Amino acid sequence: MPLTPFHGLAVFFLYFKNKRRIDPLALLASATFIDLEPLYYILIGESLDHQIWHGFALALTVYPVLIAVTVYSVERLFDHKLWSTYTALRIKPPQIKYPLLSIYLCCLLGGFSHIFFDMFTHKSMPYVIYPLFFGNPFYIGQVSGIVEVTVVALALYSVFCWSKTQKLD
Repeated sequence: MPLTPFHGLAVFFLYFKNKRRIDPLALLASATFIDLEPLYYILIGESLDHQIWHGFALALTVYPVLIAVTVYSVERLFDHKLWSTYTALRIKPPQIKYPLLSIYLCCLLGGFSHIFFDMFTHKSMPYVIYPLFFGNPFYIGQVSGIVEVTVVALALYSVFCWSKTQKLD
């Protein structure tokens, strides 16, 4: 199972490919915040930790809207703090306030990518394509290591893309 930070980093290279259209906050938040659901279920002692939010039905409808509204608000209310955070991380975005459509599309992509990576590595994800099917028909068992290696490779590629921007200064 890909660790939560790797979910965000696995798609973050897209930001470096098109900084004007890809909102870094929206992409990272949407690809990682969905794992608050398993954290909640683990903390309350539930045996099944990947439930309804780890399915395409909510990850492609309600979830991107909630995250997009949150990111849009954060970018407008905390723009100076966000700018200083980006500066500290040396991300160098061309802007802080992205259009709502860009934010929404990044949130859609982040939520989709998270479910896409998880569906191959978690046997207990009964809501992947619910209501069409209950259970996870995409789980690939021992071969799931290939997905995990792919996610790590994509995360390393994102770090490589970030490091290339550091050399340009």
